[in-house]
Amino acid sequence: MCQQENIYTCSECGRQCEQGMTKSIDGEQLCHQCLYGDIDPVCIWPIGLVKNDKKRRKQGFGVTGDGPSEIRLSPGMAKFMKGLADETHLTIVWQLHKARPTRSTFHRGWDRKEVGPFASRTPDRLTPIAITNVKLLKINGTTLTVSGLDAIDGTPVLDIKVAMKSLSSNSRRETT
Repeated sequence: MCQQENIYTCSECGRQCEQGMTKSIDGEQLCHQCLYGDIDPVCIWPIGLVKNDKKRRKQGFGVTGDGPSEIRLSPGMAKFMKGLADETHLTIVWQLHKARPTRSTFHRGWDRKEVGPFASRTPDRLTPIAITNVKLLKINGTTLTVSGLDAIDGTPVLDIKVAMKSLSSNSRRETT
């Protein structure tokens, strides 16, 4: 890994790349071409932010803090919330915005088995996206209060979907 004036050398192919065009894997810089091939990147705009008392642990995985989280949607999202208050559970898609450099293998937290990111729940991923199923507690304007969200304070929220648990409980209510 050679860094000069925001230029990085890919440790796999030797290509010279500007800052932002490489990713740190196992402590070495790999260019996007070696990692992703010819697949074009995507641009995703956050729809809101998480507000809570959770922080990422300094060592290992997991978060500190407990209690409910607020998802503060941008005001422009109000028109997309019809029917949301009728749901009990949601799936939140969010960005792992505090991810650390990615390792190709490590010992998984709960069983110490050596695995890669795709066989784990590590927040240090090639594509820093996470999903969590949560319970919807209340809605006030464009602020959702939820329980069970493991995102930390300030996390960008990318999407909200109704969780299957909510759909199955709603269908039971309609038939009884």
